[in-house]
Amino acid sequence: MGVIRLPDDVREEALAHVYAEFDRLKWEQVPPGERGAVYVELIADESFSRLLAPYFDTAQMRVWLKDSAAKEYPRALEGIGPAASHTKRGYPGPSVIVSATLGLDWSVVTDSIEQKPMRCQVMSAAGEAAVLIWGPQRMLSNLHWAASVARVAGEQRVVVAVTRHTMAKPAASEWVRVQALCDLIGVEAHSVMYMPRTIDAVGN
Repeated sequence: MGVIRLPDDVREEALAHVYAEFDRLKWEQVPPGERGAVYVELIADESFSRLLAPYFDTAQMRVWLKDSAAKEYPRALEGIGPAASHTKRGYPGPSVIVSATLGLDWSVVTDSIEQKPMRCQVMSAAGEAAVLIWGPQRMLSNLHWAASVARVAGEQRVVVAVTRHTMAKPAASEWVRVQALCDLIGVEAHSVMYMPRTIDAVGN
């Protein structure tokens, strides 16, 4: 049996409903072990489940929530993809990470932003170049792989920014491990606070 594709209008309405709840909960801060309960609550909400009921059974709804809606949400917070229009929150943008890691005289190269994981080319006022890769610590293996690929491709300076949603810095033992892994491939590691804000507040 092939994968069932939702009609575009149904998908958009379902995403709007789910992302309103993700926004309310600050989904990126919900521990993975607690997310299943949120899916259960959403499916129990008739205003949501009635949208998908003509196409999915309960198990398929959960799969859609986990593998489609939830996976797209981090990119939506970065303002990437059509699903971004359904969240009222957003990250302040890579320029914040650039300033925190490399300084105010560095900026993002136009049209260089890529995803999975998030990364871009950056340039200093003096003409120095680097690659910036960022994401939360739970994605460290993805960040490390992308950094390795950049180094193999010949990039001389690669910066990995491990993002966090609070002022609290990572535990010293955890950070030593992160730095050791990055040292193995000759890239820089930084811990940066990077959290979404309401859209009205972004850039203010």
